[in-house]
Amino acid sequence: MFLLSSSASGLQAQLHALQDYCNAKKLTVNAKKTQVMIMRPGGGSGNGKLAAGESFEYAGLPLEVASSTKYLGLTFSQLSKQHGFASCADVLAKAGRQAMFAMRRRAWELGACLVEQQCMLFDVFVKPVLSYGCELWGVDVLLRPDCSSVERVHRWFCRRVQGLPKQVTAAISLAELGRQPLQSFWIQQLVRFWNRLQNSAADEDRVLGHPRMAH
Repeated sequence: MFLLSSSASGLQAQLHALQDYCNAKKLTVNAKKTQVMIMRPGGGSGNGKLAAGESFEYAGLPLEVASSTKYLGLTFSQLSKQHGFASCADVLAKAGRQAMFAMRRRAWELGACLVEQQCMLFDVFVKPVLSYGCELWGVDVLLRPDCSSVERVHRWFCRRVQGLPKQVTAAISLAELGRQPLQSFWIQQLVRFWNRLQNSAADEDRVLGHPRMAH
């Protein structure tokens, strides 16, 4: 369960409400496994920690303040004014790199050594790992002026599969394979996600009996 609030007092009020609900339903919450994470840039005191006099408790027990947490396969950490949710991509880059090495090792064992086969296997087994949840963190990564950590994994693969040295630019290694940067795929996913949100909002209006007027 996730509780969200824009203020410390609001979150503590939600914790009290949760405690009342659990007591009424005879439910138990393990306070030792319950964590609080400050998402706002700078944290409570400007350094990612609690501000003076700021604390959280449940049923009289203090709650741990975590610097990061994993939810539905994405690792969230404190937001940065410069990078936003881009830290999610940094964790995925590590997982994608491991998936890439495992894919290449297995491909060599099975004799799938052709460049075309390697690229197809990358798109099937590695690309989904690198792009997981890009609808959430993709915007922040796309706004960064430097190359993202997940795209660096893709570029490394493109150079390696062709036996090219590091001095070869990414544009050349991608062009030789006829591939596009992963950013192109992320943009497609972002647009589709936005369209689904728009459609779901329209469906909600129809369910509530407020159909949108056609122009």
